[in-house]
Amino acid sequence: MSKPGRSPDPTTRAEFVAHEKKVWTELTATWKGLPDKALTRPGACGPEWSIKDVINHLAAWQEAALRVTHDLLEGRWGRLGSNTDKFNALHQAEDQARSLAATQRRLSQARRELLALLETVPEKRLLDLNDRIGWWVKYSTYGHYSEHIWELTEFRQRL
Repeated sequence: MSKPGRSPDPTTRAEFVAHEKKVWTELTATWKGLPDKALTRPGACGPEWSIKDVINHLAAWQEAALRVTHDLLEGRWGRLGSNTDKFNALHQAEDQARSLAATQRRLSQARRELLALLETVPEKRLLDLNDRIGWWVKYSTYGHYSEHIWELTEFRQRL
């Protein structure tokens, strides 16, 4: 299986909503219907991360995007607080004890809250990748989902 090609970025709010939903559906299909044991088995994304780890990872980035986007909309300098590798390592360690059910609720809530906030963002800022909000929007939603779909699909096929 080869990695899929990159699709063009949305140019309207309606395209963003449709594209985010499409890629979200592709992402969640990689784990839909799998037993809990498969969701917590390492090897889904690199040798150590399980699907549960990836779900927590996506939620952590959406929570960060929610915070940063609020800051940027209010004219403050929104930022992650550490570099990407440190952020990922810190959150993976913190999230180990979180139950699978709590992990799934976390991602659902983070996505719901982020998408609700994004409805209030002016379309130009939402879609402009040169705007920090637009960058955060892409890389905490469809752009981030796409980064993990291929590996999760491969993992599911190996199960």
